[in-house]
Amino acid sequence: MLLSASVAALSACGGPAPVATEDPEGKGERVWTLSMNKICKEWDGQWQGMTVASDGACYFGSSTHSKGHGAGFHKFDPAAWRHTMLAEDMTYVCGEQDTPSQQGKVHSPVVECDGWLYFTTHLSNYWKEGIENYTGAHVMGYCMATGEFRDLGIVKPRYSIYSAIGVDPVRKKLYVFVVPFLEELYESDGCHLYSVDIATGEKEDLALVVPGRKGAAFWFFVDNRGDVWFSLWKKHYDYDNDRGNLYVWRAEDKKLETFVDVLPKGRLIDGTPVTDETLLSQRCWTWVSPLPGREKCYFTMGCLGGGDERLWRFDPSKDIASGEAFEEVASVGSTYFESAIGGDRFYFIQYEDLQDARTLFSEDEREVDPDGPGYVDRKLHLRSISLKEGDDPNVITDHGPVVDAEGRAARMIMSMAADDKGRVYTYGSWHVKSFKEATLQYLLFEYPNGDLYRLVKRGEFFAVIDTHAE
Repeated sequence: MLLSASVAALSACGGPAPVATEDPEGKGERVWTLSMNKICKEWDGQWQGMTVASDGACYFGSSTHSKGHGAGFHKFDPAAWRHTMLAEDMTYVCGEQDTPSQQGKVHSPVVECDGWLYFTTHLSNYWKEGIENYTGAHVMGYCMATGEFRDLGIVKPRYSIYSAIGVDPVRKKLYVFVVPFLEELYESDGCHLYSVDIATGEKEDLALVVPGRKGAAFWFFVDNRGDVWFSLWKKHYDYDNDRGNLYVWRAEDKKLETFVDVLPKGRLIDGTPVTDETLLSQRCWTWVSPLPGREKCYFTMGCLGGGDERLWRFDPSKDIASGEAFEEVASVGSTYFESAIGGDRFYFIQYEDLQDARTLFSEDEREVDPDGPGYVDRKLHLRSISLKEGDDPNVITDHGPVVDAEGRAARMIMSMAADDKGRVYTYGSWHVKSFKEATLQYLLFEYPNGDLYRLVKRGEFFAVIDTHAE
């Protein structure tokens, strides 16, 4: 089903939504920001869901935990320095505006094939009523040339996608990780790997990966043979016999293969081994990016992934059991979703103090009242290393604190992309100058079945960091 982007952009809050915003004077600033809560107060975070596409523009989602509002989808064109809201509420784009649950997040990567971008929706209304009424996650396409959305439909009714999507551009297949949140579904079933045929939308259940429980896989690496590589996120979930497994769906053989406990054991940036048994048991990929040609990929296993502080290169053609397939590239310190490849550089955001980066999770820290006694002003910094052949990848460039020209500072970044022009794109929670920029937060955990919101002392901002404007 195809939908016009102009129709999809109609505001779920009532009336026409703002569509495009230009700020040519912002071009050239070191850190340029755009308040997302001036568009919609209920957008309250973004995890993954961002890419720099082949047309040079940055596409990204904006997510909620709302009872009445879903995720947005956006484009930023750096040539015109123009932001365009392509859709304010994916619930409407999916034709579910009359359902009691929302398509509240774009929590997947955004992948590209033949001029189309593909991503998935995700359950975000985690209260009992929301989970019970959730229709299921959709796979969505967006045509960059025409501005049309294509709904490839719900993959498995009442199941979400949490959150990996990958694309095989040769065989024209998408792969998604399907997860139940309703207790009766995950106890009687579990998490599945599905394929979606791009041409027909046909969906195939390839494997039950995690039986009898919830789970998560954030990233896929689909190699040039069509094999789908992934690991399971363990911070909040336990699995049978998995302390550091690597999984692969063999496209030709049509079977799931498991390499048991093969992911590298962690080391800190100074080479100190990670010995904590809990961290060692949580080893997984927390960020993945394929190299050109898809013969290899980069990955990290830092924050919430086992505590390793290195950038790795994975080559599936080499022996996995012996560790030969895992090549250490550089030591960079603790990282998470806020990582990206742009040109020949690897960019990442972390606290200025590496011990803070190692022990603090910015999603928790963003909730601390900046006017309260427990607040410490810890700055997030953008850093990078060179991946150019002949350069020393262990030389870290600090591009400075992520603070805009008006003094707003980033408090959490969980969505990031970069281009080959030295521009880094982020979406996250920032300090605000006034409550006009603040997030209207649904009190999900304090009052899970209520209808209570509060303005918090932070707001959601899209930002462009120009590393050449330093």
